[in-house]
Amino acid sequence: MTEFIEQYGYGFILIVVLLESLALPLPGESLLVAAGMLSSNGELNLLLVLGAAFFGSIIGDNIGYLIGRRYGRAVVVRWGGKVGFGEDKLAMVEDRFQHYGFMIVLVARFVFILRQLNGFVAGMMRMNWLQFLLYNSISAALWTGAYGISAYYFGEALKHFLDEQSTIAILAISGTICAIGMFGTYRVLFSGGPASKDGERDASGEDAKDEASLNGTADRSPSSSSSSS
Repeated sequence: MTEFIEQYGYGFILIVVLLESLALPLPGESLLVAAGMLSSNGELNLLLVLGAAFFGSIIGDNIGYLIGRRYGRAVVVRWGGKVGFGEDKLAMVEDRFQHYGFMIVLVARFVFILRQLNGFVAGMMRMNWLQFLLYNSISAALWTGAYGISAYYFGEALKHFLDEQSTIAILAISGTICAIGMFGTYRVLFSGGPASKDGERDASGEDAKDEASLNGTADRSPSSSSSSS
């Protein structure tokens, strides 16, 4: 990976991060860490590395936002059921974005799967573009700084750690992190949902009606007794 960075430079970082933001399975995060480590050796300029990753993520997410806003819902309604993402799950995601949209956009860069689908889903949910741009920019800045600057200052220690680990151990750690991210994303987006809330409201409505009916019966009972007497 470092060979590609050295050969193609900052444009390569920008394009890879941009394409990863459009849901392509590319190692944008690993690329940023590798570029940060090269910056610590003086082979790259750290500010240009951070700038390339930042603007790549912003451009990619905003392209994804436009695609999601224009085509997302129609695509999900038509084809989502074939991959287990039917209208019931779409309703759950819409509910999450209505209540926690800005928080989801803020943390999306740090969560595998959410990072790739962040812009598309926000556009599909018709999230206000200026609000999306603001929170997405904050998230991109935090993500870029966290990985790029950490690799810059702790690159040698990280390299020493990776050199001591076997490939299987590194893959196991990476797989565990991805699995945790995917599980957390699923729990946030699909645990509960509008349907369950509607059910709770319906049940509470029925209880209220029953209570009112009982109260009405109780209120009529004394008057009925007095009229009969």
